Amino acid sequence: MVVKYIFLLIIRCFIKFAFIASFLFGLSLTANAFQLSPVIATLEPTGIKSEQIYLLTNTTSKPAAVQFSVTTRQQRRDGSEIRDPAKQLFNVHPAQVVIPAGGTQKVRLKWLGKKPVIRELAYRFIAKQLPIKLSKEKGISINMVMTIEAAVYIKPAGMAIAPPSRPTKRAAQQQVNRSYSKTTPAMLKVAGVRVVNTPKGKQLALTIQNPSREHIVLNNMQVLLTANGQKILLRGRQLGNMQKQNLLAGSIRNFMMPIPARFNQKLSWTAQVQKIR
Repeated sequence: MVVKYIFLLIIRCFIKFAFIASFLFGLSLTANAFQLSPVIATLEPTGIKSEQIYLLTNTTSKPAAVQFSVTTRQQRRDGSEIRDPAKQLFNVHPAQVVIPAGGTQKVRLKWLGKKPVIRELAYRFIAKQLPIKLSKEKGISINMVMTIEAAVYIKPAGMAIAPPSRPTKRAAQQQVNRSYSKTTPAMLKVAGVRVVNTPKGKQLALTIQNPSREHIVLNNMQVLLTANGQKILLRGRQLGNMQKQNLLAGSIRNFMMPIPARFNQKLSWTAQVQKIR
């Protein structure tokens, strides 16, 4: 009886392990199931630059139903986004497709907004797989549904932008992310420097505002702290979660970072964001 019990226990453990392994394998495949190009698009309110052609590639061995949509994009201070449907401002064609295994689909996005654009507007272009089973399979089937999001920016007329991206399979495979903006770190305003309590302990918090007309991706920059003639320069990992973050036009973000060794909390500190030369 003991031998039989041990044997059954081993079988159950093996089945659980096989299921978990197949589930994780399915997650790995799903993560690379679709490729969208471009992932960043910059448009103008009118003319030929008011539309973008996307290329969605299904790299799996199964057909997939996909639905496209656009939402607004506003940033909270913690970096999370407030989104609302923006279907009245864009035309998406086709809105739904079935992409065969290994196939590709072009999707046209066109700006329909009528109000003057005086500051860069940010949106999300979303490709969401629909939970529809399109192929007959035997045995256990794990139906994973994935979503791909791309950034869309509408710039004021006359503001220099990159030419509309031409979607190709090579571009989709490379997934090149390019952000075109004239906003520089020096244009940013640091509204606050303080020490706060977090789940990770005490950290230095910087409140940064982007008052410019365009977004900025915080690459190749440093922060200079000053107080009573003292200076502390922060770079790399010292900048905490500030590195490579996107700060939309007109947005205010809070960034957390380790407290520098020479930081005296009793002093009144100011900060300046600088570009690394």
